Order: sequence, then C-alpha cells, then structure tokens
Amino acid sequence: MKGSWALHAPCQGRDGFTVRDDQWKTRADLKRLCGPLLPTCGPCPFRAKCIATVKPAQAIFDGIAGGRLWCNGVVISALDDVFDEELAEPKLRATCGTEAGAKDHIRHGERPCPSCRQAVREMTARRNEAKAKEKTDQPEQLQLDFTTT
Repeated sequence: MKGSWALHAPCQGRDGFTVRDDQWKTRADLKRLCGPLLPTCGPCPFRAKCIATVKPAQAIFDGIAGGRLWCNGVVISALDDVFDEELAEPKLRATCGTEAGAKDHIRHGERPCPSCRQAVREMTARRNEAKAKEKTDQPEQLQLDFTTT
C-alpha cells in the first residue's frame, strides 16, 4: 500500500490480505485463506483511502481491501459496518439511469449514482409486478375426482 496513512493501518506489516494466484482456485478458497483476516479492517479509519489506493474493482483485485473481500474486483464478503460511501464516487456514464448503468458503477468499485439506483428500483418493481401477474393469469386446474361410491 502507498501513503503515510498505510503506516498506521491495522494491517500494516501483516501477510495474508492477498494471496498468490497459485494458492487458490475458487471463491471458497479465497474466503478460507483471507476471510479470517477481514475483522482486522473493522476498527480501521482508513477503509475509504484503502479502496481509493488499491482500486480493487478496476484492478480486478483478489484479497482484502477496505473492509471487503474482493474476488476478481467484485465484493464477495464484507464487514457488517461497511458503507457505500467508502467506495469511490460514481462517475456519470452513458449508461446512467439504467440497470446496466448501476452494474457498471459496481464493476468500477463505485456506488451507483441516484439515477441508476432509481432505475434499479423501478426495474425491480416491474419484475415483481410481472411475477405477481403471472401467478394471477394462470388458469386454475380442474381437479377430477375418480373415486367411486
């Protein structure tokens, strides 16, 4: 890590926050190897700076940074008290205002911008309505009773 803040981070001088590619193959392997060190980030006041320095989403990072366990630049585990505000500020993109735009922000280690968050809420509501409609549109099945008296 770079920066004078890193000298004061709880992880300073400790190994295991990243692992060599030949040490793991699956997310489960990565969780097993790095996961036990994740609580080290709990009291750290530098989580946002850590993410800004490591840039895990852009670097397709594998390991622990900013209170999160990353695999291929995507968060696979996190401390309970992490906040989206610790992630980089969103950049406006051509896809903003769409569900794809929200995924784009996440892929770049940013929290989705307000228009992307709204797009995801609207898409989720439409999907839920469609599922509910499917349930009500299905014809009821006729049940025949073949018991004899």
